[in-house]
Amino acid sequence: MIIMKQFCPARSVRMSQCLNFWSLVTAFLILCITSSAAMANFSWQENGSISGKITTSDRKPAEFATVSLEGLANAAVDKAGAYEFKNLAAGTYTLKVSFVGQQPQLKTIVLRAGENATADFSFSSTAKDLNEVLIVGDKYNISSRKESRYVSRLPLKNLENPQVYSVVDKELIKEQMALTLEESFRNIPGAAPAKTGAGMPAFFSRGFQTSENFRNGMATFLRTGIDLSMVDRVEAIKGPSATLFGAAMTSFGGLVNYVTKKPYDQFGGEISYVQGSFDLSRLTADINAPVNKDKTLLFRMNLATQKENSFQDQGFGTTYAVAPSVSYQVNERLIFRLDADLQTYKGTSSTAWATGSRVTATSYDQLDLDYKRSLIDNSFVGNQSSSNVYAQAEYKISDQWTSQTNYSFSNGEYNDLLYFNQTWLTNTTIARAISVFSPEKAGRKEIQQNFIGDFKIGKLRNRLVVGLDYMTQFRNFKFTALQLDTITLNTPVKDIRLQQVENRLGTMSTPQSLNKQNTYSAYFSDVINLTDNLMAMVSLRADRFMNEGTINNLTQVKTGDYNQTAFSPKLGIIYQPVKDKVAIFGNYMNGFRNVANTTQPDGSISVFEPQQANQWEGGIKLDLMNKKLNATISYYDISVKNITRVATINNQNFTVQDGTQESKGIEIEFIGNPFPGFNFVSGYGYNDNKFKDGNPAIAGKRGVGTPKNVANIWLGYTLLNGVAKGLGFGAGAMYVDDTYANAANTFVLPKYTVIDATVFFNRPKYRVSFKANNILDEKYWISDGFYSRPQKPVNFLASLTFKF
Repeated sequence: MIIMKQFCPARSVRMSQCLNFWSLVTAFLILCITSSAAMANFSWQENGSISGKITTSDRKPAEFATVSLEGLANAAVDKAGAYEFKNLAAGTYTLKVSFVGQQPQLKTIVLRAGENATADFSFSSTAKDLNEVLIVGDKYNISSRKESRYVSRLPLKNLENPQVYSVVDKELIKEQMALTLEESFRNIPGAAPAKTGAGMPAFFSRGFQTSENFRNGMATFLRTGIDLSMVDRVEAIKGPSATLFGAAMTSFGGLVNYVTKKPYDQFGGEISYVQGSFDLSRLTADINAPVNKDKTLLFRMNLATQKENSFQDQGFGTTYAVAPSVSYQVNERLIFRLDADLQTYKGTSSTAWATGSRVTATSYDQLDLDYKRSLIDNSFVGNQSSSNVYAQAEYKISDQWTSQTNYSFSNGEYNDLLYFNQTWLTNTTIARAISVFSPEKAGRKEIQQNFIGDFKIGKLRNRLVVGLDYMTQFRNFKFTALQLDTITLNTPVKDIRLQQVENRLGTMSTPQSLNKQNTYSAYFSDVINLTDNLMAMVSLRADRFMNEGTINNLTQVKTGDYNQTAFSPKLGIIYQPVKDKVAIFGNYMNGFRNVANTTQPDGSISVFEPQQANQWEGGIKLDLMNKKLNATISYYDISVKNITRVATINNQNFTVQDGTQESKGIEIEFIGNPFPGFNFVSGYGYNDNKFKDGNPAIAGKRGVGTPKNVANIWLGYTLLNGVAKGLGFGAGAMYVDDTYANAANTFVLPKYTVIDATVFFNRPKYRVSFKANNILDEKYWISDGFYSRPQKPVNFLASLTFKF
């Protein structure tokens, strides 16, 4: 009324004007509403939509599939398998449908103005298969197939390869909540996990220690552990393998190759947090994204940070890891790959224990020292770092030939690495010493050119790799060993602080040693199909090793320079009585180790031959139940010759080369997924090794740290249906036999059984996990071949992961 009075002050005279005014207002509003409706109707008629359903081979909805209009938008797939993109302008669209473990499907849609187009998709797998992949992962399918581009440097299937190897992939690592590389070794038959004094992962296999670790098939020079946040899979290649991998990093028992995570063509990733015993706090992130519209340039980043205290009264450590990765598909023939990782560790080193000749106890559990007592101090903080860079250019020359150019650079550093060496002099007295690396820098560069062919000569199919390899390595280090004191148990122990050690170091003149080595190699490996079921492998490496010697920076005197040439053959045969299911194999493999010349006490110089290890092996491989069950059973015999030792001649200590060692045994591996949701990994290894000729003090003795019997098993089950879909359980055990802790074989590390269990709830968008390690609270020690170290008692982990 107020408003109307304002516009109609003279009611009697102007009533008609007011009515006219409100008529105009009403007409204007009606016009606006009508126009808006018309425009909306026009727009609705101009724009269209694309919708459809995604199903499985058994016509069930494929929930959790990913649908995208390439370069534009993504759409959710509901429980009925339906999706829809609305309000699309006329034009040409490319639809992409993908699911974990499935080949992506593409469709091109030409959308007309106002059209509602339909595009349905169907996966070749059943709903049960897709559900299992989604909830459980594809770990056992991957593991059972064991496909690897690194093991033979050729695209060979497991049943086509006469060599034995094991694979631990990221899904199994995730289920077991493993954090470090040595934890993954528990799934490798016959492998007893170990760790070096500086914390690098190692294990004993076939009677020998393996402490060097390859990365993507190329050289590293680690001075830290390896964080599994950056690792996609771990490959353990058994036996002497110098033919394809050289001598600098291989052991006569085998080698470890860890494969880093690579970028893929969709945006995705996960962020995870772990809380655990001994104040463990761990945060990781895995982020992947295409960089350009056509997804030829891909990027992935993995990050990890972890802090943890020791289970003992002293000890702590902080780890940081960064691992970026890029791939660029230039065209159909050429692809570039570049990745790197940097890992740092700041904290204390674990105590290294040894025993003297006056100790009457025969194992550590007989000595009277609290298992949780370290006898070190938290002031001894060291800094360690490792960095790796890997680059590859892969070019498809033709349908038969591919060129692969690889480059790796690895650098490791100690900045005040301080670790205690505690020696039991008697059952009640301990001598404390400390080893100081300050500083040390070491590195390797490797350039490798491979030509990989798949061709026929007559009717014989050949899969051939021909390679050239150059590796240069250096080590600059300053090492000092200090005897600290001798303590007696059950009496007060004197405090020892870093400042006391630094004061002593300040009065000493310690030389820095500078060493450089170069290796030039050429090799080939050819797998020939004599028939469709019978294959033979012929391989050879020629290796020229050039040691430039070690320079003492104080005296400028160079010692130890020498050159050495070695040849490493490898032969194998494999016969498949049942094609792609059963394979009988045999191999002859060689490994070698360069041995430096020695200046003898009489002034003469002895020129030695390389140490040689020759392995004969035979066995059977199975791939059954539609690739749901895989097994390998083998027997091996390794003979090592040209071992050097010290011999007393005319009251002088000469170095002679007459030692031999023999190692033989059996290994068994069964892994599988016999029915949906249930998975298992199991293995057993028996090893008998002894020194034969040479030093009479160790003739007939076993190598330090090498167990006779090692067994492992892991069982996992996940619910694939119902309201609890994704709920899973896992449990496993590892048994390691008694091992000798000294060369005289008089002191043992007791046998142990470690039992772990986990429960988790895994969904497409998140994962919750809980694990108990060493449930029996077993007190056990591991050896690196020199020293022994106590391991964690019972401990717990809990994690929460968000996926995107």
